[in-house]
Amino acid sequence: MAPDHDPDDERHGPDDPLPPEDRLWRHPSELAAGINPPTAWFGSPPTGSTSTRRSLTASALAGACLAGAVVAVGAMWLTRPTQVVERHTAATAASAVTTASFAFTAVPTERLSKTFGPSLPSVRALRAGTWISGSGAWLDDRGTVLTASPLVAGATEVIVTGIDGVRQPAEVAGTDAATGVTALKVSRTSGTPLPTDRTAAARAGEPVAIVGSPSAEAGQRATDASTATAVIRVASMRSTVADLLLHDAVELDRIVPADAVGGLLVDAGGHVVGLTLGTSSERSLGVVTPAADAVKAGTALRDHGRVDRALLGVRAVDLDPAAATLMAIPGGARLTVVMYGSPAASAGLRSGDVVTGVDGYEVDDASDLVVALRRLQPGDHITMAVRQGRRTVSRSVTLGG
Repeated sequence: MAPDHDPDDERHGPDDPLPPEDRLWRHPSELAAGINPPTAWFGSPPTGSTSTRRSLTASALAGACLAGAVVAVGAMWLTRPTQVVERHTAATAASAVTTASFAFTAVPTERLSKTFGPSLPSVRALRAGTWISGSGAWLDDRGTVLTASPLVAGATEVIVTGIDGVRQPAEVAGTDAATGVTALKVSRTSGTPLPTDRTAAARAGEPVAIVGSPSAEAGQRATDASTATAVIRVASMRSTVADLLLHDAVELDRIVPADAVGGLLVDAGGHVVGLTLGTSSERSLGVVTPAADAVKAGTALRDHGRVDRALLGVRAVDLDPAAATLMAIPGGARLTVVMYGSPAASAGLRSGDVVTGVDGYEVDDASDLVVALRRLQPGDHITMAVRQGRRTVSRSVTLGG
């Protein structure tokens, strides 16, 4: 039957679907015919379907403190300067289901489940008389397990179970508040160490799999991990999980299943994108710490019980948008405290200064300053671009530790 193009019809348009290139979903028959999937699911989203969001609030406090990390009090929800994928699908149940189905088939969950199962022990924590189940990841063959700090925070007992089913009591080797990573220590590794050489950076719009320990879900084989598909909504943003404030977190388009907290976020190619921390305190969306940061922090916790970070000695807030407009700059981190005798004070920084760059790295808000410092080591010499009054000056700083 020919499509009805009656202009008096109450429907919004004809029965013919839009051309494939104008849609963000594909019918299964089109995929079988070789019509390419929408590019919003891979790499950089297409123009018109993404937006760069930034929300700056003067009352939100976040600062680079003694450890070079951030201490925040009463921080409000602030998105980092990054891409947010918005999928504008047709407002019909059919198109929504098709889009979801494509996301699921884009990630080889069965293969990832078998590949990462041996690397993910079950982690159970006893808190306030209740056992909480989650996941972890073997860091090495010496019995070190990485997991999410919110899972084990305040626990009086922690049990780790590997693929052999043997339960081992665990001790906390250390916790890093900047990344939300806790390193546990047990007597031996019962599985395969995490492939730390196969990590990848998060990309907004990328389909991924949340992978939890094999024993986290009943009814699964001991060597196969639990999996749940997701899409990376934001690749870098400020977020909170429980009592943690994170400045470079990955946000998903769904929650992290409770039994996969402390597990992995993996892309379709089998690269580890991050360690899952849980669900955001502000919104019901999953939060992940980047893989490279998690491995680096876990290694330091294993070896030293702490993560040594560069010391600048300041507190900072996001520069108010109105002030940024008056200064004719995109943004910056306004210093509210410069600690006496700190490297910042020795370099001539003072309260009220606005940091706009660190060694060529653009600083648009307080979180940018934190991330820039976290890449550095105690003793490093850096050059900071600082707005003092009406002029921008360069300040050389030797970071402490």
